[in-house]
Amino acid sequence: MHSALKPRFGILATSLVFACLVCASSASAQEPSDADLEALRFYIAEDNEDAIRSEIRRLQIQYPNWVVPDDLSNLQRDVPSANIDRIYQLIEQGEFAAVRDAIDATATSYPDWSPSAELLRTLALAEAQSSFDTAIENQESETAIGIARSNPALLSCERVNNAWLLAERYVALSQADTALGVYSGVARTCTDPDILVSTLEKASAVADAQELGELADAARLQAPAAADRITTVETRLRAGMGAEPRATTDGQSATIPLPDAAAPRPDDAEAQPDPLEPADTATASETAPALSLRPALRPRSLSRRVTGPPPQAALAPAPASQPASQGSAALAQARQAAERGDWRQCLALSASARSGDIVSQRGWCALNLDRPMQALTDFRTGASTATTQRTRIDSSYGAALAMLQLGMVEQAAGIAATTHLLPDQRLEIESQILDRRGVDAFNRGDFRQAIAYFDELERVTGIVRRDLALLRGYAFLNSGQRASAKAEFMRLHDQMATPATRRALSQTLDR
Repeated sequence: MHSALKPRFGILATSLVFACLVCASSASAQEPSDADLEALRFYIAEDNEDAIRSEIRRLQIQYPNWVVPDDLSNLQRDVPSANIDRIYQLIEQGEFAAVRDAIDATATSYPDWSPSAELLRTLALAEAQSSFDTAIENQESETAIGIARSNPALLSCERVNNAWLLAERYVALSQADTALGVYSGVARTCTDPDILVSTLEKASAVADAQELGELADAARLQAPAAADRITTVETRLRAGMGAEPRATTDGQSATIPLPDAAAPRPDDAEAQPDPLEPADTATASETAPALSLRPALRPRSLSRRVTGPPPQAALAPAPASQPASQGSAALAQARQAAERGDWRQCLALSASARSGDIVSQRGWCALNLDRPMQALTDFRTGASTATTQRTRIDSSYGAALAMLQLGMVEQAAGIAATTHLLPDQRLEIESQILDRRGVDAFNRGDFRQAIAYFDELERVTGIVRRDLALLRGYAFLNSGQRASAKAEFMRLHDQMATPATRRALSQTLDR
């Protein structure tokens, strides 16, 4: 298009000389601004030759000193940052079809532009994370394992929860050795003591005393400063196995290595119970002599994202009467980005911050970008160095939320026990702790303790989620309280009848 138009544009420029001389005295000597060229850029993108000529005539009359470029494509400007920011926002929202539409539209409007490698990596990782989360939620073990193997970036230490969930999927497929390999990968890769301690605790369900010792040795090499803490945890876990304490021995990849074991065979998966209905998260085994449930992976409340300000959560703003960190422009800018949900910009604005107030705000933005490890680090800094008591409390609350996302329940409970949280903050943390403890107790077969946790959760919050109520019903059944189980299942069935509630009621019938 451009080569065909060049000769005609040359003739047009010559024919306009007289007109330009006539108006030169009244025209500004400056060249057209970026806004002045907007219409011409649009017509070039549309390949509308008549409109292009007309717009060039108008500009040359208004700006007689302006020289029309030989190659009109040189007038095309860079893509506005707002366009790129919008694409990243759509990625963060999981609107992947809209992301591709936005990329296509941007490429059409700006032919010289193409998405950066970083943008494409971000999109690919976000899609992989979404698919992995769906597979985990649906307990589709083979699918989740395949996604993790095809996307190693999902297994970074920053996303360690993915590795823990992956190990649980291997356990569900009766591949305990492979699950242990995943835990070993975490212990030999990550350096955060909280991650290493949690990994030891999780691995103890599938490891023997010797294997646990090897993991603890690797963890001590990764975090020498936390060696005593790791040894204390190892000793406690060994005691639970009936093993004596032992003498310990005294060491980077950003990605947790997967074990070398082959992917699970289809016949392994077929031996597992059928997937559960989405509306309910537990179902009884109809073949086991003693009633027991397939373990739930995680409470749903712990997998949600902080996408808006829950009770004093996502932004954790200081009281309105207080200046933003004593007039800090950086804090004000970071908060403004957070208020419009631009978490990535918030992180960019606070990347080099050292102030506890700004670092705490950065923690909330990291949490909203599903970066709980980064958020935890920032919240710890904010809790110890922020300038106001309110920000220090909010930072402790954020640290507890991040710990719960990482499965660090006892550590979160420690914060709740030692921090004067606000009432709504304490309710949120304690309800999540009771949720997780109840599920964990159920999964290890301590049914009476699970009932106690679920009852306390209902007392504290006034409600108990449907999936947890179903678990409580099976806990009643497994502990011999058939009448209570039937009453719980009937209540759920009356609210909304599903195959899961019908199956649960059938288990209460006398055999």
